[in-house]
Amino acid sequence: MVFKPKSNVKNQTFNNDSSASSWFLGLSNSVPRNNKIWLNIKRKFNVKILSLITTFILTLYIFSKLFYPSSISSRSSHTPEHGLYIHELPASSRLIFPHVEHAPVLKEVGINSLYIQRHEMDGTKKFVLKPDDKPLTDDEKKKTNDQVLLVKKSFLDHGKLVYRKNSAEPEIVIVTLIDFENYELESIVKIVQNRVDYAQKHKYGVYIRWAQEFLPLVENQNVLESYDKFKPIVMRAAMHAFPRAKYIFYVDKDSLIMNLDLSLQRNLLEPSVLDLGLLKNVPVIPQSNIRTYNHFNPEDASIIIPQSSDGVLDSSSFIIANDQFGKVFLEYLNNPLIVNFDWANLHAAMGHVLQWHPTLLKKTGLVIPKLLASQYDSTRSIDKASSDSYHYTTGDLIASLKGCKERNSCARDIDTLYSKIKKR
Repeated sequence: MVFKPKSNVKNQTFNNDSSASSWFLGLSNSVPRNNKIWLNIKRKFNVKILSLITTFILTLYIFSKLFYPSSISSRSSHTPEHGLYIHELPASSRLIFPHVEHAPVLKEVGINSLYIQRHEMDGTKKFVLKPDDKPLTDDEKKKTNDQVLLVKKSFLDHGKLVYRKNSAEPEIVIVTLIDFENYELESIVKIVQNRVDYAQKHKYGVYIRWAQEFLPLVENQNVLESYDKFKPIVMRAAMHAFPRAKYIFYVDKDSLIMNLDLSLQRNLLEPSVLDLGLLKNVPVIPQSNIRTYNHFNPEDASIIIPQSSDGVLDSSSFIIANDQFGKVFLEYLNNPLIVNFDWANLHAAMGHVLQWHPTLLKKTGLVIPKLLASQYDSTRSIDKASSDSYHYTTGDLIASLKGCKERNSCARDIDTLYSKIKKR
């Protein structure tokens, strides 16, 4: 025997909307006429209630716009773009470099007196950078006789300089980090003057910062041990300081621009010239299965890095285009996870990025050191007759003093090569 359940509207379920609507229409037709009138009255009442609620909400919105405009607009406003510091200073010249004569005073007062220090849970202290630090005004400078205070504020305010002139914008900006703790004033002056001389000759920009300015941005706050990590940070800061520059050209402090007459465009950036120096179909790092592209188009280069004879990327001199690919490359290297990772050096981090991100590798040109970082060897002849793709000979753009720290010869090598530039 089959039992049929009684029809119960309350417990009835529907498989789809059409069955539900047909049931409702059937129910409506079965409602007496008086009930239909009541449903119409109820429907009209609901419409009036909804209209009143809508009018009330609209009135509240209009009044809030009239009497509290700032509270509403602040939600949709954006803070202006800024670098490491919120308060910035307009640079009067495209040659931005610190007061190098302050180096002895900065070394004497010490880095501990330049920054606020935060006490960590493990008992250590960390330097802290204040993004909202306000620069010293001209009136404040005139009123104070404290020369040490002026030197300290000059150090802190230097990173706030930005070049925003619409005319005479430099196409290329030369970037260098200098070190007042480990270099004597004489060497610092020659390094800075070398960049300024070259930039003035070709109407380039200069962006030179104290390496100590970036200590608060890394975990290991030791200049010698973290110097490599400052390079991507200062390159990104240079892009912000010169937003309309096409290329940012990093030159290490242990390098000198030797051929002041040779423009970077003519030496490297012209596609026909760059194509001659490209290293195609070579491992990105030694013994890597990831290789540079065999059909690389020089016109697509946004990142240009020399590669030494042993296949290691040379971060003593490199070029980053001020475009989306160059910025992504630097932003990746500046990510705290990358910055504070225990890399052996910067070129290890660079190699990691290029191996794991083919989009960036497609925009990267590895070149022979001769174009950007010819290695200077005091035991070798610098005549053209002894020229190869790696060592410095007369006429090369840059002489890299790679290994001078280990030889304890940086100051001596700088003096030797700088005198050769002046003779020319």
